[in-house]
Amino acid sequence: MLIELDDILILPSRLSLQDRSGPGKSLPFNKDQIVEGRVIRPIPPHHALLLFGREQVKARTLVPLRAGQIAFFKVEQVKPECVLKLVELRTGDQDGINRLLPGTAFRESPYKILINILASLNRSLKESDVSELPDILSRLWTLINRISLPSKMPHGHFLKSFINGSGMIWEHKLRSFLLSHFQTDHIEALLQQDLKGLALKSLADGMVDKLVSAKAMSRFVDGLEQFQLLNVFGLEEKGKLFFTIPIQLNNEFFWGQLLINLPKKGDDEGADRDRDKVLRASLFLQMSCLGPVRADVSVFQKAIRITFWVCEKEIQTLFNHYTDLLKNQLERHGFYMQEITCHLQEANILTQTSLVEELFDSEEHEINLVV
Repeated sequence: MLIELDDILILPSRLSLQDRSGPGKSLPFNKDQIVEGRVIRPIPPHHALLLFGREQVKARTLVPLRAGQIAFFKVEQVKPECVLKLVELRTGDQDGINRLLPGTAFRESPYKILINILASLNRSLKESDVSELPDILSRLWTLINRISLPSKMPHGHFLKSFINGSGMIWEHKLRSFLLSHFQTDHIEALLQQDLKGLALKSLADGMVDKLVSAKAMSRFVDGLEQFQLLNVFGLEEKGKLFFTIPIQLNNEFFWGQLLINLPKKGDDEGADRDRDKVLRASLFLQMSCLGPVRADVSVFQKAIRITFWVCEKEIQTLFNHYTDLLKNQLERHGFYMQEITCHLQEANILTQTSLVEELFDSEEHEINLVV
């Protein structure tokens, strides 16, 4: 479907390209050429990630672009800087990430699949006057509850506890176990602490197959393995890790997205230099009362900067009210708040946040889009 610019109130716009990959290197644009780009995702508050051919560029814009849109530009100037004019937008037929990744496994958290399986079975058993889940399924339910983020203040080792029980490092734990000490009674203890290990054991258990669809449980395992492969690529190629975290609130589960951007290590740099690098993380939550909330955090040694993004003025006021409380809690853990801000973002942009797409960001080029 074609959308004219006037229909969505976007005026003719220009963007100027700044190539950061090195002197003398630029995108292959010619004057008066019409070039096609795809909007991978908006970046609050005034940026968007665009894809030109195989090149990803970051654009500064006041125009509310949406993920999946196709944009056409006219090249008005090539040197000394590249200037493009936005002439047309079309709606895309797929989200940006689905063009970058095969399949659609990243649309749904694997933990949501597992919780739906167990919750549905629990309701069915209660209707049949069966009070308890079978042992292995009960252990799955206990573990998913334990690694979920609670509504009260989480303990300081929550993330480590989540990763350890999430199934994301099951193969690593199993390998370490087999290399260190192999005893049958110890493998059972290892299984009880890992969702993937328990799920694989449930698939091998004929009795459980009578209660739970093997196909449904396989969907959980397959989805989890997709995220494992994603993080292998992200860690090796980008120094990034992505997790979907179950959050418990009022006996319901919500889902948080967490992206960790680890400092890059140089071949000639030791541990001392690593401590002088910035660790970045982004957290996105879709809350029933607060609405969508994004937090971008950067940590340098003991200094922390936090930027929140919300949609409502009242929510922004609420966040600002508790700024001092957050500062005091961080100080008790030995950190100090260098800066904390809370900004407003349009709901139609913030709700589209997909941190998994940011794992594939390339900072090879940067574009400044001027309306």
